[in-house]
Amino acid sequence: MKKLWTDTGTKLNKLIENYCFAEGVELDNYLTKYDVYASIAHASMLCKIGIIDKNEFDQLKKLLLGILKLGNKDQFIIKIEDEDVHTKIESYLSDKLGDLGKKIHTGRSRNDQVLVDLRLYTKEQLFSIADLLIETAGQFLLYAKKYEFIPMPGYTHMQKAMPSSVGMWLGSFAEQIIDILDLLKASFELNDQSPLGSGAAYGVSLPIDREMTAKLLGFKKVQSNSLYSQISRPTFHLALMHNLGQIMLAMSRFANDLLLFTTSEFDFFDVDENICTGSSIMPQKKNLDLLEYVRAKSNKVLSASMTVGVMTAALPSGYNGDFGETKGPFIESINTVKDTLKMLPVILSSIKPKTEILEKACSKEIYATHFAYEKVKKGTPFRSAYLETKKQLDQIPLPDIKKFLTISNHTGGTGNLLLKESKKYLYSKQNFWNNAKKQYREVINSLLS
Repeated sequence: MKKLWTDTGTKLNKLIENYCFAEGVELDNYLTKYDVYASIAHASMLCKIGIIDKNEFDQLKKLLLGILKLGNKDQFIIKIEDEDVHTKIESYLSDKLGDLGKKIHTGRSRNDQVLVDLRLYTKEQLFSIADLLIETAGQFLLYAKKYEFIPMPGYTHMQKAMPSSVGMWLGSFAEQIIDILDLLKASFELNDQSPLGSGAAYGVSLPIDREMTAKLLGFKKVQSNSLYSQISRPTFHLALMHNLGQIMLAMSRFANDLLLFTTSEFDFFDVDENICTGSSIMPQKKNLDLLEYVRAKSNKVLSASMTVGVMTAALPSGYNGDFGETKGPFIESINTVKDTLKMLPVILSSIKPKTEILEKACSKEIYATHFAYEKVKKGTPFRSAYLETKKQLDQIPLPDIKKFLTISNHTGGTGNLLLKESKKYLYSKQNFWNNAKKQYREVINSLLS
């Protein structure tokens, strides 16, 4: 295919072409529908300012909608010879419509095209991730309630510390995810700006209506400064990737805890065999490879954020080809997080606490602080009670373990986890995402109608 930037048919050296564009071109298949959306909005705006007429707009829109249908059937695939999704679509329109197809690029650059595609892609991915997070937090709360008063030793510095419960342990992940939803909302609001019309970073000398295209695509506002629009790409990517890292930190903590608690030395949980793998040499092995992969993939997402930051540090103002290399780690991180979150309900439904072993593990030394507090209630200063208890560890009585969990009934204690309130709080956040998703889909459906 002839490149858009030459009229002589000059062919780029194949080695250079593959080195620079092969990976990015493959990833452009994630962006086809968003480039179509933006092209329809842009063509509508070109019609308004008189670059094309209504009949020409209708022809362009019909073909662009046709590309969507082809894409849904995997019949519009971006390949290395296409250079990128933008070139593929423009060339397709030009082949079908001649000079009219060549008008579609008026007033925009591939630089602002890829930006708007990525913003739209990110918006839809945020909806998916938010839905998965809400489901995952809901599952953690469900099982936290189910196992609310099953005793479990609490650990600090990897040593037994104080009485805890399976409910407290699982509930901690739910609350972390609920907080992450707030971080994700901030990423959504940052992303909700249209860069379309910023051109190659310095605007265009045409009376384009950027507010119109922003509205047609469902953006809350126009990203006004054309230069900043271009150099904000790593800023926007990193804001979301940091939050993706927070998700994976929670998932990695859960995976690592469960790997530890299911060793034969702990044996706190039964695990369904259908999530375990075996050994090629040791017949007895039941390996939780899945959790080890969660842990490893968490590190991949965290390192991807660092990769994008280092890759784009100290670049000069304006568009730089380096930005193209951020697409891979960005999209891969999103896919990894989504795939991981889909695993969590499977994992949670496949584990069951071994109550007798957990109760036995709650040996009397973990009640030392409570023993000291009993002295405090009788008037002994805490530091004195602490030192006295340290000398009397062998005298600590073993209480009714399940009943003891109800004693710590302040907010957040084992006897007052406020799981019902956490569930209400979680689903109040769901309203934001449902409303944002509904509004966006209404706008896009209107654009395509």
